[in-house]
Amino acid sequence: MQQMEAQQDKTVTELDSLLTSQNTFIAKLKEECQSLARKLEQITEKNRSDVEQLNQENEYFQTKLKSVVKRNNELEEQCIQHGRMHERMKTRLQQLDKHCQTSAQQLIELLNQQNLLMKEKQSLTEEVCLLRTKLPSTPNSDT
Repeated sequence: MQQMEAQQDKTVTELDSLLTSQNTFIAKLKEECQSLARKLEQITEKNRSDVEQLNQENEYFQTKLKSVVKRNNELEEQCIQHGRMHERMKTRLQQLDKHCQTSAQQLIELLNQQNLLMKEKQSLTEEVCLLRTKLPSTPNSDT
């Protein structure tokens, strides 16, 4: 019976030792779980903060993009209008150039006519002078 009691004491001691080891292991696991839970909470909070910041940046960039697209559309419209204006001005310039060429040609023709008339006038003037000089020297048939 002593042997059985000794065996039982030994078994109880072993079980106590196992229970103590198990409790120690459970405490370590519990501590590790709490540590991991804290880290997970920190990471989750950081992720929430990052997501919030990204959402704000996304909203800012969407607003900025809308503004840039609107400005781009306005500039495209201005470019189209300037292109049309350029074409109208180009056409008008061509018309004016054609008109200037016609006017220049008419001016040249008028200058040529004037030159001819001046030569004719000069010739007539010379002829009149010649006739005047001859006229007094010719005897007058009436007198």
